Amino acid sequence: MEIGAARCAHQVRAVNLPRVAAAAALVAVLAGPFAAKAADAPPPSGPLTLVGEQTQGDTTVVLVERIPKKPWETPAWAYPEQGLTFFPEGPGEGKDRWAIGAIWQLAPMFSVNYTRGLGAGFTVDARLQSIIIYTQLGVGAEWAFKAGPFSIGVMAHVSGFLGKLGKFGMGTTSFDTLGWGMLLDPGARIGLQVSSDSWLTLQYEAYLSLYQATQLGTMTISPNAPAYSGFGLTAIVEYSPQKKGVIYYGASIYNTAANYPIWFNVEATPSSEPFSTQKIWYFGLLAGYEF
Repeated sequence: MEIGAARCAHQVRAVNLPRVAAAAALVAVLAGPFAAKAADAPPPSGPLTLVGEQTQGDTTVVLVERIPKKPWETPAWAYPEQGLTFFPEGPGEGKDRWAIGAIWQLAPMFSVNYTRGLGAGFTVDARLQSIIIYTQLGVGAEWAFKAGPFSIGVMAHVSGFLGKLGKFGMGTTSFDTLGWGMLLDPGARIGLQVSSDSWLTLQYEAYLSLYQATQLGTMTISPNAPAYSGFGLTAIVEYSPQKKGVIYYGASIYNTAANYPIWFNVEATPSSEPFSTQKIWYFGLLAGYEF
């Protein structure tokens, strides 16, 4: 009996071992692509959080839950390495941006911006706007901070302007006009990343005239004190699909003095009000590219 049982067990092993080996090989072949995909798949994002425990006898089961990361915390939503020009966060410490574009504010103007990050939320910049007969050059600074998904900044710019109109026919008269002055433009920005490659910034800027003068032929007129010249509200989108170069575009609404930004009042005479305080509403556009 013992000899028969031993022979039977040997037969079972002889039959089962090839079948087990074949089944294992089949499972390995079928599971191969899925195992490779699992190995190549990125690790799940977000931290694990303990949500409870269950104990049965000597066994304790720990229940955890993976909390997904917020969109702006994932690599796909990374901030461009060189930062942005208009977004309050700026280029970042030790980095800079050049931007070239155009702005329409009663008249089309060519614009150039240079922005450099200093760290600790501070950014300095220089900007030029020109239409040949009018040129404005300014420098400024901004301090920004994060508040949840928002980037908020406060800023101020000081600018000088110079413009000249040659002899133009006005009915039966002609004139030479030269204007110059200094401006102070305080403001604020709030920005939000609206997609993985787009940033939206809302900007408010006030226009204060520190000093200005206009020469009409041989007559020079100037107000006796600084004046409030209005404000502008602008929405700017910065689009950077490769996180390198940036396309920007936006729209503005202005409420300013009638002679802003050209600063010439060609209707002025010794008996008229040389610098009117009347405000007008109008729209503006801007677009360009950041390097």
